[in-house]
Amino acid sequence: MRRLVLSRTALGVTIGALQVAAAAVASAHGRAGFAGLLLGGFALGSLVGSLSPRVGELPLTVILAAATVPMVLPAGLWWLAALFVVAGLPVAPLNATAYEATDAAAPAGTATEARMWTATATAAGTALGSAVAGAVADGASPRLACLVALGGALVTAAVAAVPAGSPPGSPPGSPPGFPAAVSAAATPARRGSSAGS
Repeated sequence: MRRLVLSRTALGVTIGALQVAAAAVASAHGRAGFAGLLLGGFALGSLVGSLSPRVGELPLTVILAAATVPMVLPAGLWWLAALFVVAGLPVAPLNATAYEATDAAAPAGTATEARMWTATATAAGTALGSAVAGAVADGASPRLACLVALGGALVTAAVAAVPAGSPPGSPPGSPPGFPAAVSAAATPARRGSSAGS
């Protein structure tokens, strides 16, 4: 689960940074309203991705990273819009994969808490990405705000490339990668059930 939380945080950083980068780059081109088209393209890509055949987590994260690399280069807004569409393609499938992984990793009786971990991680990552990208856009260059999105995408891909494993301190029988604190919280409940049977 720690692996999943890290992945969701990094994905949130990418999403938050792209939201800020869209507004910053469009404004720098004197077309602030174009930011809506950029974000709309990102959402369109996510919709198309949700309808596509199932793809593994690692290829999805590679697509995300590959789409954010050219965003840093000087280019027109329409080229950037196409990249936003491509970057959006893996988002919905990655969300679906995360939901399934959360349900599979959560011990009995902890599914709600497990989902809270991943949802909080995504929200925190989005807030962090927005804040850092905003600072970069104001202090350096609007286009460089996309570097923050690229950083989050690369971390997401790196996490996906590492096989999941149980962290140190997890009770015996805990699902791979599930936080020891959550697993331990569920252990007394399972012991109580065993004692009463």
